[in-house]
Amino acid sequence: MGIPTAPAYIVQVALIVPALVKLGIAVPAAHLFAFYFAILSGITPPVAIAVYAANGISRAGLWDGSWAAVKLGATGYIIPFMFALGPALLMIGPWDIVARAVVTATVGATCLAAALHGFLLTRTSAWQRCALLAVAFLMISPEWRTDIVGAALLLLVLASQWILLRRDRAPGVAA
Repeated sequence: MGIPTAPAYIVQVALIVPALVKLGIAVPAAHLFAFYFAILSGITPPVAIAVYAANGISRAGLWDGSWAAVKLGATGYIIPFMFALGPALLMIGPWDIVARAVVTATVGATCLAAALHGFLLTRTSAWQRCALLAVAFLMISPEWRTDIVGAALLLLVLASQWILLRRDRAPGVAA
């Protein structure tokens, strides 16, 4: 939006929060949804004013800095949807559902970052990046069935990464 966080949030409260509440999203989740995107407006196109400032300080190219901002902020773009889909992340609900939501959200955010940056335990291959991206989106959903599928896929990726690490660290293998 090109404006500071507080005014951006006020604009979104007037425009977006009532619509989200009418769609059935809990009021605290709707407000946090708007607040998160107000914060992220500094690195979000089309204005991305914080990216321009960071590029000036770091002397990075515009495209390099912009892509870095998108990759680093991608998890932030997903978290508001996690609030909206599963208010358990806002500590609303029974403790066991809240605990599962926190764990799966943490795993999903970590897998999204690993997929975007290409590194988990070691460098990731193309299939591992795709699998980690799938795990991230499976973990975002508050359904326990998708959590199980995502956990199984994550275990497959972790096992392959662990095997690569063991092979690379074996004695007599050139690095």
